[in-house]
Amino acid sequence: MQKKAVLIIAHGSKVKETNDIMVAYMAALKKREPDVLFSSCYLQLMAPSLDEAIDALYKEGVRDIKAFPFFLFNGNHIKEDIPMELDAIRKKYTDLHIDFLTNIGFDEKLVDVILERVMPL
Repeated sequence: MQKKAVLIIAHGSKVKETNDIMVAYMAALKKREPDVLFSSCYLQLMAPSLDEAIDALYKEGVRDIKAFPFFLFNGNHIKEDIPMELDAIRKKYTDLHIDFLTNIGFDEKLVDVILERVMPL
């Protein structure tokens, strides 16, 4: 059976707390879905990079990755940067399947989060 993983792709930041938040999300994901192999990476400023994370997963025997862009907006990273990097990685590992998923975008659940944080006025 082919080994599968979910790769959470975030932007990255110079601010250390950014990684702390990712660590918390990863722990929560693993707690809810303990049988799923979750991994994370960053596009810029932090490690591991997208390429490094996929290299590590490949070395672990993963051959099927769901790549989830942890981004609200559908900007250049989603439309151009990540797809270009994934295409280069696909050429490197011809037996690796990478499914690039849709970014967060609009979600009613986030409306609830916003309202919980701002209400009452």
